[in-house]
Amino acid sequence: MIAVIPVSPLNSAKSRLSEFLTGEERKLLLMNMIMDVYNALEDLEVCLISKDDEILNFSKELGLIPLKERGKGLNNAIKQAINAVEDEEVIVVPADIPLIKKYHIKEVISKSKKNSIVISPSRGGGTNLLLLNPKDIIEPKYEGFSFLKHIDEAKKRNVEVIVYDSFLISIDVNTPEDLGEVFIHGEGTHTYKYLKSLGIEVLPKHSSAGRFIIKR
Repeated sequence: MIAVIPVSPLNSAKSRLSEFLTGEERKLLLMNMIMDVYNALEDLEVCLISKDDEILNFSKELGLIPLKERGKGLNNAIKQAINAVEDEEVIVVPADIPLIKKYHIKEVISKSKKNSIVISPSRGGGTNLLLLNPKDIIEPKYEGFSFLKHIDEAKKRNVEVIVYDSFLISIDVNTPEDLGEVFIHGEGTHTYKYLKSLGIEVLPKHSSAGRFIIKR
């Protein structure tokens, strides 16, 4: 079994954080999140696919297998990585879920069986973990409400769907408010330490319009 981490180019990384973090800070945030994701996956071989040479060099330094992305779009990148690896089972994990843990991966692997997918949703209806057994069992259907798309795709192909619900896996970091979840649940992670080093503070927000106030 091998894990695949698809990563967008650094110049477009985490654009929704651009009013809160500089381009350099967003780049370093992404690198710290990759380290946290890799820590959860380090018992597996891990392939990182990206168009960005700096990210590929960084992944190689960490001990990941770098793969230069060719073509366009997340689904094509994932298909390229799946076709490039020899393993029959593949776990696709995004780079921006820094709260994922080793025990999650062990539990997910324990649930896998032939002709099945194991899938974890994001809070926004996306897919934050997808184990394919075998790797070509369904087509990747990322973007939009991909959690439901993947389930529909599996049902069309008579593939068993195993949903692995996890609050920590569901947290992907895209907005300033998402950083609040890292402060509450992510102590000890590289991402938490990096955000603290920037002088970021998180305060509770007692209103229906969000949970946190994020300050620098």
